Amino acid sequence: MDNFLRPRREIPTVAGMAFNLEYTSKRQDLSYALTVAADDDGEIGIDVIAKDDHGGVAAEGTLRLPPGGAAETAKLLREALVAITALENKRRVVGNANQPWSAEQDSTLREAWLAHPPSRSATEVIRELATLRQRSPAAIRARLPRVGCDPDVSGRLLTEASAAIVGRDAVIAS
Repeated sequence: MDNFLRPRREIPTVAGMAFNLEYTSKRQDLSYALTVAADDDGEIGIDVIAKDDHGGVAAEGTLRLPPGGAAETAKLLREALVAITALENKRRVVGNANQPWSAEQDSTLREAWLAHPPSRSATEVIRELATLRQRSPAAIRARLPRVGCDPDVSGRLLTEASAAIVGRDAVIAS
């Protein structure tokens, strides 16, 4: 199954008749089922359940709506779920994000970079240094030329040629 809710079973309705709709979806290792049922009076019940691959319940809930309450409830749920999704997708901020670099931090970053052989992947070294310094990999990569290091080759100082490529804040090794 894909990430979209698809009706599995639908019973045609006529005004004043009861109906049931069931939707299912699978996302990663969770299977979701959403059941909508209306009675003859127009009251609506919505049940949702999510189970893992072993049948364990990961989420469940029920809504009961009065006749005519579905449209407003749908708007509220949509707004709430969009907000929740935005929070879940928000990038995690690392400990020293947006903090200025000290001369000591610059010095230890340079020493750490130069301690790695050029045969090591620059990307791996940058990630490692980022984790140790509680900075993002992008922050480490941006800082390396400012301390005279070539961010594309671990353990290497910047040359005039590489400094011209990296940018205006690059410091040529002396």
